Amino acid sequence: MPEANAVLKRFNVEEFLSPATLTRADAIVAEIFGMMFGLEIEVVEASDPGPDAPGSDERTAVVGFSGAMRGSCHIRMTGQAARSIASAMLGGAPIEEGDDSIDDALGELCNMLAGGWKNGTPGLSSECALSPPTVISGRNYKVHMIKPSVKVSRLYQFDVHTLHLTLCCEDLESPQA
Repeated sequence: MPEANAVLKRFNVEEFLSPATLTRADAIVAEIFGMMFGLEIEVVEASDPGPDAPGSDERTAVVGFSGAMRGSCHIRMTGQAARSIASAMLGGAPIEEGDDSIDDALGELCNMLAGGWKNGTPGLSSECALSPPTVISGRNYKVHMIKPSVKVSRLYQFDVHTLHLTLCCEDLESPQA
């Protein structure tokens, strides 16, 4: 059993901002989409929003990190993309708009992505906990995080939909902290 007075080694911002963060994220996104949904997913340039219409109903799922790293994992997509994910999670069953399984599926996807990224990151696997997912839906909303923080983002495309992934890490060494 770990000693109660042991000091937790913080995951620093330089480690978080290294290219390995997005490399791990890309790998876990591809693995989960391939295994869970049988879908190929690829990185697209952020300047190309893809076929999903901006300003349409969107859903965002957020999972928090605490422990060696404090921050969050966000995934954002249109309501139609979230419905497609829910259907894939339920074996292709048709999903009606407004069905609770849509938010459940989006929250679970975010949890799998956050957990997969965390578990593949040296120093975080057993030293960082995840919060339960929170799902937000609507139009033109913003998710505000505790500042100061740094983030990395990536846009992916699957079928005709896009998934926007953002990982945030608190910068506890910032003069504003």
